[in-house]
Amino acid sequence: MVQDVQINWGRVKNIFESATERMGQNPDRPAIGAPKAKVRVIKERLFEAKAEGHTFQIDEPVERGGDGLAPSPMAYFTAGAAACLTSHITQSAGFLETHYTSLEVEATVLWDNRRKFGIADLTQASLGIIYNIYIASNEPEEKLVALLKHAEDGCYASDVVRNETPLRAHLIVNGDEMYVHKNGGEIPDVPAGPIFGDNPTGMSKDEITAKKRDGG
Repeated sequence: MVQDVQINWGRVKNIFESATERMGQNPDRPAIGAPKAKVRVIKERLFEAKAEGHTFQIDEPVERGGDGLAPSPMAYFTAGAAACLTSHITQSAGFLETHYTSLEVEATVLWDNRRKFGIADLTQASLGIIYNIYIASNEPEEKLVALLKHAEDGCYASDVVRNETPLRAHLIVNGDEMYVHKNGGEIPDVPAGPIFGDNPTGMSKDEITAKKRDGG
């Protein structure tokens, strides 16, 4: 296990409760979060990604045709799934007052390559995700089990993969939309303007700016 974490549990609980209170005031209003990432090709399997003001690279291992200069797309996907569950365990721990002193979440994504290459007629390539949650805590077992259930049920990454999530791909050629490919049900368009789910803390723009300036 890693060294003990540094968490202000009161702050974590307040963020969760503030979001619940805000959304509870307008329960019929969708609280849509819409994180976005844009990826461009640099060479062969090397890409540059931009998300939430950060720029980073994505590559494939040498054995998959890349140069191994950065984690692969599925490595980022797997890390994102693990990080999402880690985030929700922390939020739930604050909300449920079931605290820990250290936490690591390991995720493994399994798939069968035969579908992609047309070797076997498989319904889907994905075989599932396995999480190993390594936690140090003095809380009783039943509270820790309830913590995991609460967190996993609320984890957005888990929600995406455990449900039949609709997909929509827009093919935009030379600036013009040529084709839209759909799988599953209809997806609402991304709302214009501020997205409620992006700021569940209730902080004003000035407060957010000041917090960034002060380094948190």
